[in-house]
Amino acid sequence: MTAQLPPGVTHVDCSTLDMPNAYVVVDDNETTLVDAGWPGDEQTVRDGLRTAGVEPGDIDRVLVTHYDADHVGTLARLTPALDAPVYVHERDAPYVAGDRLPPWTARNGIGALHRLYYRRLDLPDLPIRAVVDGDDVGGFHAYHTPGHTPGHVAYVHEDLSIAFLGDLAYGLGDRLKPTGWLTSYDAAAVESSVRSLCRRAPAFEYACPGHGPPLPDGDDRLAEALP
Repeated sequence: MTAQLPPGVTHVDCSTLDMPNAYVVVDDNETTLVDAGWPGDEQTVRDGLRTAGVEPGDIDRVLVTHYDADHVGTLARLTPALDAPVYVHERDAPYVAGDRLPPWTARNGIGALHRLYYRRLDLPDLPIRAVVDGDDVGGFHAYHTPGHTPGHVAYVHEDLSIAFLGDLAYGLGDRLKPTGWLTSYDAAAVESSVRSLCRRAPAFEYACPGHGPPLPDGDDRLAEALP
């Protein structure tokens, strides 16, 4: 069952390719965009912002869970109206900044596709702010959850009782499943990161994955995802 998210949080259900999610959070008069879909999701993201009652120029910050193109793709297309810093873990930041291309050999060969796509991806001309484990960005706390990528991050907003999981786990019906070996740098590290997040994060009611439906009873669903 898809969760009814708390007031101020809008789920943007993108429709292209692997159907990534983006989220808009309006809290304390600040607007945060969490992840941003593929480039082809531009209109969907714009519509999602309007549903939340905001426009790209109202965004105060962008939180990126990891560097994959299906999570950063619309950012360049939302500029110049979008003029806000982009927060991403220091290990993934060079890719989002355009300073480095994804490696050829990662992810059982899938990394080559990411590299080729990145060669033609328009990246945002926005300030890139590197985060590390334990950083607070507005009301969000960053948890380094490597495995899918080396710099993958989950963001937990304790006041809203919500966790933005990126590709740490995906929603499948009413369950969460850790992202598997085919698309990850290190599937064992993904499972370790799930365990770490369950242990370290405060309880959260809502689990918002990067793919699949947001789910209620979020911390329990994440714990149940472990083998």
